[in-house]
Amino acid sequence: MNLPSHGANPHQLYERIGLPVPKMWIDFSVNTNPYSLPLSAWPTQAEFCRWAMEYPDPDASELVSYLARSERVSKEQLFIGNGASQCIYLLAQLFSRKRIGIAEPTFSEYRRACEANGCSIFSIVSDEESDWTYEQSKLLEFLEQVDVFFFCHPNNPTGTVMKKEQLYSLLEAADQANTFVVIDEAFYHFWLEAFTAIEWIDLFPRLIVIRSLTKMYHLAGARIGYIVANEEIIQKVKALQPPWSVSQVAQRLALHFLPMNEFVAHTKRMIACERERIKAVLQETGYYVSPSVVNFYLLRASHLSTEKLLYDLLKEGMIPRHTMNFYSLDGKYLRLAVKTKEENDQLLHVLTRWSR
Repeated sequence: MNLPSHGANPHQLYERIGLPVPKMWIDFSVNTNPYSLPLSAWPTQAEFCRWAMEYPDPDASELVSYLARSERVSKEQLFIGNGASQCIYLLAQLFSRKRIGIAEPTFSEYRRACEANGCSIFSIVSDEESDWTYEQSKLLEFLEQVDVFFFCHPNNPTGTVMKKEQLYSLLEAADQANTFVVIDEAFYHFWLEAFTAIEWIDLFPRLIVIRSLTKMYHLAGARIGYIVANEEIIQKVKALQPPWSVSQVAQRLALHFLPMNEFVAHTKRMIACERERIKAVLQETGYYVSPSVVNFYLLRASHLSTEKLLYDLLKEGMIPRHTMNFYSLDGKYLRLAVKTKEENDQLLHVLTRWSR
């Protein structure tokens, strides 16, 4: 069955599965911030109109300056893209025809982008039995066999992370092997006790970090993300980017929302609290839940059909993310977002009733 490649496509999912769309539904397939900002926190209509009529700054200079200060890097170490997805595709173009290593299961666009650019793809795979971790010796050996290594951290769809010292050891090994490491930190902002690889940018010249601003700041439609890397890599990526890729609306919205630190801190706390509450209820009910640190998790119904659970949830208006196109998962799990308490309670009611 040809299911949508990503979440946040509820009507398309219902159509392809052959089910009618219910009158009321909640989209647990989309993993953006569930806590909305009041309209008073948004720019005015006049500001939106003005931004829409203006050509964007092709260098996103003001946004680059802001991020350079907040991330404690130089402006020359920053690249602004049309969402993290453009950053991924430009890096795949930069590394065209190289040997690409991917830590899987993970976000499918690394593989898709690299295959489109003639790369050879190699995988190192974790699983539920290993708690979605990688044996360090095998991982370090794997790094010697590839030119570029893509690593999602925190990982999508498992929500899992490495210990800080393990990630540092990985970067040391990659540096010795002359292997580039691309760390996708798209969900960094949802991680309560987060650390970032950006702090090691000056230590490892082949380290590249991708960030998304669409998830936390309600900018999925505006599309904006960035890369932090050494100056040489940034210049090469800039040379591949089409002009005016990042709209004036996206740049101004990012500058408007980025200073809202308390909103981010509040979201992190609420997500962490809800995630642990959900996990406790589901595990007590007999489900497997991945050890996530962010705003989504993998779910498996023990001894019951995941495909049937997918259908039954859709009939109830609870929309999960299938895992058919996550390499090595083969649809055995569902990915579910952590949303507001009221929404999570509705999901829990359906899941606990279904498992009996």
